Amino acid sequence: MNKIEEQLDVIEEVLTELVKKISAAEKNSKNQKDHLGDRMGNLITEVNMYLKEQPPTEVLVSQISNLHNSIKTFPQQSRVKHHHHFDLQSRGFIILAAILLIVSAISVGIAFTSMRENNRLQSSDVRLRMIRQVNPEVVAWTDSIYYKNPELAEQETIKREAHEMVLKDAEALLKQKQQETKNAQNFLKKLKKD
Repeated sequence: MNKIEEQLDVIEEVLTELVKKISAAEKNSKNQKDHLGDRMGNLITEVNMYLKEQPPTEVLVSQISNLHNSIKTFPQQSRVKHHHHFDLQSRGFIILAAILLIVSAISVGIAFTSMRENNRLQSSDVRLRMIRQVNPEVVAWTDSIYYKNPELAEQETIKREAHEMVLKDAEALLKQKQQETKNAQNFLKKLKKD
């Protein structure tokens, strides 16, 4: 079909050229009528030669019908077998996915830790601001020690916390001994009454 259309297009182009040349020749002069006749003869012989070189339309029609028959014999559905597997090309994708998963897990862990640390620092900030409102001298004393020597301030804090723990343990032991003494006195009173 396409070849026939191409042939028709070529013939149409040749004819349009022929019409253009004829109209140009008529405009030029009446003296060129003999020359125009010769040129038209040449153009007609060119068109005839071109048409003889092209295959006849019967050949084209038979080729189209053969093509149509082969399309009809082609199966409507083709069987496709899916085979899913990992090969060497997908190995890079798997490694990349694993790396992204690890990086994501580490990022989530860091974000969670940062969130907890920020919450802790925020609560410490609120407590320090509350103490600053109630007792600014203690905060000024703490700040002066910390800014002079942070390591000494940490050691001092550890020492004071240890001292506080010892005092609490001693108070608990004292209360326990007092309770034991009281229990022993009550027991002694019971024994004396009997």
